[in-house]
Amino acid sequence: MHLNCSNSLKNYLVKRELIFIGPLLLFVLPLATAQQKEQPEEYSFIDKWDSEGSENGQLKGPHSIDVDSNNGLVYVADSGNNRVQKFSADGQFIATWGTEGSENGQFKNLHDVTVDPSGKFVYTLELGNNHRVQKFTADGKFISRWAYEETGGKESYKDPHQLAIDSFGNVYLPDKDGSTVLKFDSNGYFITKWGSNGTGDGQFNTPHGVAIDPQNDVFVTDMDNSRVQEFDSDGVFLFKWGTEGSGAGQFSKVTPGIDVDSNGFVYLIDKDGANVQKFNNNGKFITKWGSEGDDDGQFTKPEDIAVDSKTGNVYVTDTGNSRVQVFRIKN
Repeated sequence: MHLNCSNSLKNYLVKRELIFIGPLLLFVLPLATAQQKEQPEEYSFIDKWDSEGSENGQLKGPHSIDVDSNNGLVYVADSGNNRVQKFSADGQFIATWGTEGSENGQFKNLHDVTVDPSGKFVYTLELGNNHRVQKFTADGKFISRWAYEETGGKESYKDPHQLAIDSFGNVYLPDKDGSTVLKFDSNGYFITKWGSNGTGDGQFNTPHGVAIDPQNDVFVTDMDNSRVQEFDSDGVFLFKWGTEGSGAGQFSKVTPGIDVDSNGFVYLIDKDGANVQKFNNNGKFITKWGSEGDDDGQFTKPEDIAVDSKTGNVYVTDTGNSRVQVFRIKN
């Protein structure tokens, strides 16, 4: 009898607590959850490929990087050695191709390397006298090239520094001096272009970096306007974000590298700020990391970034330190 009475009293008290405390929990718990979500993500340094030189697997002023997530491969534009190097995701050397020169398969002022979404083709971009795009198989076999002075239905361009490939194999080139973005098919034949010099929506002042998201939207770093602009694949303006400064979500006027992962998150290199910034696809700032220097996690003149959507690895060409650094979000 005493036991039953005690249990009844406990049940009554529990019910009373639910009546008075329950509503409080309904308000407090979502607030705590919201505050938890607002905590910035943190990325940790996990590796570096920092052997400087000209032997296989060594690097000299690497300028650009891209990832074939499907096959676990990383391609580096080893600009100081005028070659492309191919690595495993953990930095093991696999292959290399290229020598200095102007013949097919040779490089001079190699500035960018990009692998297409299928992983079958690799594209390179050179500045200076060569001033051209070259297309290779994933094993480095030369396929084709096109350059600004060539004709045959190919639109001219002045000073592109990066390229990106959409899921249909189309190639996008931001032209810094022309203040435009040019779109070609996979064989280099001109499709369309958009942009002009200025500060309005869809205008550019030194466009440089370019990346494509899973929906084939095009993201361009509009450097001297200190912003990122987003377009659909036909060049229709969609969105923009960024202002000049050193705060969260602000940029210097030198933002050469950009990438978008499979979930639509945007990663951007701020070269003068010596940092990486991450945003959602609506331009909302998420986090940033890095500072000037040569320690692990620091950068000197970083140029490019690539994200492996399968492993979560973020690769950065730390050009001034002649190395690649690898980061991953903290668990």
